Formats: sequence, C-alpha cells, structure tokens
Amino acid sequence: MRYWEACEAQVTAEEAIAECRKHQIVAVVRETDAALIDQETGDVIAHVDEHGDYYGADILGYLGY
Repeated sequence: MRYWEACEAQVTAEEAIAECRKHQIVAVVRETDAALIDQETGDVIAHVDEHGDYYGADILGYLGY
C-alpha cells in the first residue's frame, strides 16, 4: 500500500496493533473509550471512530512517518 493510501485508510484495532508491533511499540485498546494507546508510555496513538476503526494517518503520524 502506498503512503497516501495508508493515510486515507480506516484500519481495525488488530491491523493497527500489528503495524505498531512492527515498530516495536506495544499498542493496546483502552477499555474506557476504545482509544489505541502505547502501553509503555500511555500516549494515545489514535481515537476510534463511530464505526470502531482508526484513521490510518493517526497511526502513521505516531510512528513518525
């Protein structure tokens, strides 16, 4: 997938967690609001949308792309 396609993509929690894992980041879904967070730092990686997905650009931004 090209960068711009990834930025526009809506991804599931499983897809987002797998991508973070490739970058040695342990991502988990916070129970209170379903935000995707960095388990080590507690930083929010991405907020869930009304469909239960995450915005690809948020994930890529956190990973430093």
